[in-house]
Amino acid sequence: MATYRIAVGTVDGQNVTEHFGRSKQFRVIEVDQDTDEEKALADIEVLHSEDCSHGHDQQMLEAKLQALLDWDVTAILVTQIGPGSERLVTKNGIQVLVAEGEIAAAMERIKKYYKRHHFGKDAQ
Repeated sequence: MATYRIAVGTVDGQNVTEHFGRSKQFRVIEVDQDTDEEKALADIEVLHSEDCSHGHDQQMLEAKLQALLDWDVTAILVTQIGPGSERLVTKNGIQVLVAEGEIAAAMERIKKYYKRHHFGKDAQ
């Protein structure tokens, strides 16, 4: 079974609400590439910064990244991400997806994209 995991920056479970650096939690959603079935695996709390105006604490970013790596996510879905954070995330093999609005609508677009590009941890 080919699956992939998306970590969605959300506080309400319904909408993509979080900027990566300020995100307090991610909902980890696993998608079956064959059936498009989604399963919410966990809501993980992560270290965050309330204020991005002075840059991000490198240790905080690395701890957040490690939490995502621990859940073996393929991509993150957030409302926004700074260039330094994006480099750190992509350098570690996690794709960055940016969207606003309902998670369900964003996930439909993501699933279509992944079907076309055959992504996923087990898709090779």
